[in-house]
Amino acid sequence: MRGNMSIVAIFIATITFQMAINPPGGVRPIKDDGDKDADNTACYNGYEDLKLCPGNAVLAIVYPDDYADFLFWNTICFIASLSVLLLLMSGIRLSHRFTMWLLSIGMSFTLTTLLVTYRIAILMVTPDPVWADNEVLLSTLLRIWIGLFSFSGFLLTLRIIIWGISDFVKKGECKKATTPMMIAPA
Repeated sequence: MRGNMSIVAIFIATITFQMAINPPGGVRPIKDDGDKDADNTACYNGYEDLKLCPGNAVLAIVYPDDYADFLFWNTICFIASLSVLLLLMSGIRLSHRFTMWLLSIGMSFTLTTLLVTYRIAILMVTPDPVWADNEVLLSTLLRIWIGLFSFSGFLLTLRIIIWGISDFVKKGECKKATTPMMIAPA
């Protein structure tokens, strides 16, 4: 189990890292002659007056709000996958139910944020007429996924609560059985 989760978490971390380094829409290259623009030192003149500089993400200028959302969800996904990897590499025992619950929730959250990142990325690179034709389908699929995530999260949480209560009750019964009885003097 540790190996499978490690592979998936590494794969997701690689995807999200690559999406940050090579974002949807690409980055502006330096001129073909290798010479930089003379005004590159002053590329930004306030948020409203963004200019595309070499090395900058093209869609960060074209769709700044969508790109900010993309970066937010991509970063959350990257950190979540690295967190799962950190837990797996720390040597914690996978035989413990709470550990498996935590890893399952972490991987489910990571996959969900990857889906949100994907949706925002295709929103930015898909032409508006094509997006308009498919937006309902993609939004419906996203809602179904979030419903599945919520349902599985609920079931996983319910299982860990039931396990915790039954473990607590068992420990309480063991204490009662081992406690010596006090006999009152007659």
